Amino acid sequence: MHIIPSKEAIAIYSHFKSLPGSEYIGKPVSIEALIGICRELKPKRILEMGGGIGTISYTLLKHSGAIVHIYEDNQYCIGELRNNLKKFEGRFQIINTYRILPPALEYDMVVIDGGNGVGKNGGYHLATQMFLLFLDSVKVVYIEGYRAMQRDMARKALRDKYICTFTIYKDVVRSGKKWSGGLKILCSKNKSAALRWSSYLFWEIIVRMRRIFFSLRALI
Repeated sequence: MHIIPSKEAIAIYSHFKSLPGSEYIGKPVSIEALIGICRELKPKRILEMGGGIGTISYTLLKHSGAIVHIYEDNQYCIGELRNNLKKFEGRFQIINTYRILPPALEYDMVVIDGGNGVGKNGGYHLATQMFLLFLDSVKVVYIEGYRAMQRDMARKALRDKYICTFTIYKDVVRSGKKWSGGLKILCSKNKSAALRWSSYLFWEIIVRMRRIFFSLRALI
């Protein structure tokens, strides 16, 4: 799916791009996608895994009335996050370790936009799977950028409770710069294991075919 970032999305991105610690922030495509999801879903509680300096967190808080629980384990980012979100004081909670389970069992949306714990990129490599398995209910999962490990873990965790529909937001190239997209997973609870696994296997085939296609295209 192609979406063109709005002036609002670009303004949020530009603002955070000008701040200290902006090496890795959410891109306009995901900002625009999340603005749209917030308008449609009207979430009351959001879980964010990887707050960084607050680009996505700010977007979620500004465009919804939700309480946002934010995981961020980098001490520098935690300080910047508090400062950049101070106008929303009382509506967010920062959790400084991934070794603590989420404060709630039900979330309207889970946003995954942090590291996977590999190397020095922060996060915790099993957090995506552990947290999604722990939750009783989630309506939408959004994965910012192309986080292959988190995408695989999310699909495997969600198959235990949900039939999922996937929307891929494609990269956008503007003024010679590529803004990465993301993945929206719409989750619908279903008690039938057969239906859940059929849905899971269907999307697994599509994912693997896409990976083969792009691998072959890279060789040409």
